[in-house]
Amino acid sequence: MSNIVYADTNIFLRYLTDEPPELAAKVSIFFDEMESGKYRLYVCDLVLSELVYVLEKLFGLSKKEICEKIKVLMLKKNIIMENKQIVFDALDAYRDLNVNFVDAYIFSHSSKNGINKIFSFDEHFKKFENIEIV
Repeated sequence: MSNIVYADTNIFLRYLTDEPPELAAKVSIFFDEMESGKYRLYVCDLVLSELVYVLEKLFGLSKKEICEKIKVLMLKKNIIMENKQIVFDALDAYRDLNVNFVDAYIFSHSSKNGINKIFSFDEHFKKFENIEIV
């Protein structure tokens, strides 16, 4: 039987905001069990996109705070992410270039795949190096 569990965004929100405390405590217990090897937590890219959005728009965290918190979480033992490097690169671009996370992700994903052209009407894609806007 597999010990892989898929993560939903709300577990990270509870953990990072300690709201409500009783749910945050349950997440802490789960993370302890995960790090001890009882579970492996699969984190899909869409969950992280939603997490960035909610932390920024609803909780008012800065891009720097968001990047630091997410990276610390995603480096926990027994976290599985298919696109960890793409996500981490996107977080860096999101923070450093002051663009939204999804656009930073699109850029990071295209770069990983050796594609340097993006079809978009968003002017901020000009902030990225080595990209041609079609």
